Amino acid sequence: MSDQNDGDAMKSNTAKSDTKPDSKAKAGKSTPLSARDHALFLLKALPVLAVVLGLGAYLGNRFHLGIDDQKELCLSGNHRWYLIDRHDQNVWRGDLVAFRADPRMAPWFPAGRIIVKVATGMPGDLVQVDGMHTLVNGEPVSEGLALTPTLGRQLSDFIREATVPASALWATGTHPRSFDSRYWGFVYDNQIIGRAYALPF
Repeated sequence: MSDQNDGDAMKSNTAKSDTKPDSKAKAGKSTPLSARDHALFLLKALPVLAVVLGLGAYLGNRFHLGIDDQKELCLSGNHRWYLIDRHDQNVWRGDLVAFRADPRMAPWFPAGRIIVKVATGMPGDLVQVDGMHTLVNGEPVSEGLALTPTLGRQLSDFIREATVPASALWATGTHPRSFDSRYWGFVYDNQIIGRAYALPF
């Protein structure tokens, strides 16, 4: 009885094993995409691609990545990388502002170079510069005029008292040797690129 059952089992197993390769072969077959399927795929993919490319172009046009490669960093935090938003020129007191150098800043900064400073004086503010301090509306924003000898100038060349014009800013660094508005005056609206943000690296 056991021999007969074993034989039946062997026949059953053999029969099952004979059918497996056929089922695998059927499962392994794939139907090639038709021209219509390719066209439908492209129609679905093109809008997504257009959005990705459009977003990339927008971000590339709006934001600029800047690096401070100076040996002495003039802003607090020892940051070297800055993200500049070229669509946001609404600068407030204490904001980081990016602007382009003009001939007044040569040879330290060649004309056109992007500079980042702190907006410490706004239109209508009273700026007072002496040999010891720079005050904006009576509040100190900078110390001394340490770069006077390096620039080959006299201290008296930079002593001033002036009101920030309507179309300008007073921009300074936080380092005593920062080359800023104390030495070349106001930053005008046509120089401003936009607000800047220090990156943590």
